[in-house]
Amino acid sequence: MCAVHYRCERIVIARWRLCHGRVILCAMSTSGTPFIACGMYAFTDELQRAWRQLLECYAELSTGAAASIALRLEADPALLQESGLLFGHTCGYPLMTRLKADFTPFCMPVFDVPGTHGRHYSSRFIVSRDSDIRSIEQSRDRVAAVNTPDSNSGMNVLRHAVASLNVEGRFFSRILASGGHLYSLQAVARGEADIAAIDCVSYQLIEDQWPELVSQVQTIGYSVETCGLPFVMPNSRLADADTGQIIEQLNQALLSSTEAVHKRLHLREFAAVDFTDYRRIIEIEDFAIGQGYPELD
Repeated sequence: MCAVHYRCERIVIARWRLCHGRVILCAMSTSGTPFIACGMYAFTDELQRAWRQLLECYAELSTGAAASIALRLEADPALLQESGLLFGHTCGYPLMTRLKADFTPFCMPVFDVPGTHGRHYSSRFIVSRDSDIRSIEQSRDRVAAVNTPDSNSGMNVLRHAVASLNVEGRFFSRILASGGHLYSLQAVARGEADIAAIDCVSYQLIEDQWPELVSQVQTIGYSVETCGLPFVMPNSRLADADTGQIIEQLNQALLSSTEAVHKRLHLREFAAVDFTDYRRIIEIEDFAIGQGYPELD
């Protein structure tokens, strides 16, 4: 998982929301109900409210009536395997390594934060505010915090950054599995880890919510860039879906959203993508393997 892994919140109560002056119904997840999974950047109540407002407006545009599309905001990759999934948000690394046979990327949210350039994003290499580490090379034999082993932004790009520096397949003294970007950042701030790679979008969203926490760390560099986190659709649904229309309606919903939603999400647009946009992720992995560094260690 690339973005912040926050607490899982399963909302099963139908809620009424207001979209452009019209009330719509959005059932928030029951078994078998068609749903959208969008928990990758929804790790606070405020972010969840913003995504909900945006996607409820999209649901109204896509159905033309009271929405029967549920919204799932858990940061849980298992959601992609549930029946009823219309499309979901995931990390590019699992897409290219284990989901490729069953899912197809069709669009991605484009964010406007430091470390992003159009559809591409990078990770910040962070150390504690008082650390003596000034470069990625100086983190040798230190402790690295990693959100999850299948994260592009937390693992794959960090592995790439130190791959040519490894000695017999080792670089760090230990890998701390944190469970999420927020927890990796906290571990560095507390001195439990010396370095971490934090997805730049997650970093900005964390800073918005917890500026005092972010003030405890410093950025010593940025990773290589890759295409941002994709929305994917089960291949079983592709034949009946108009993905171009979905992207158009997502952008219409974004344009119609309040300034508060735009400010909270730092979201600029939704852009079309396909598998070719994510080849760079595998090239990064292949580089590390070629350097004799197949696992972050």
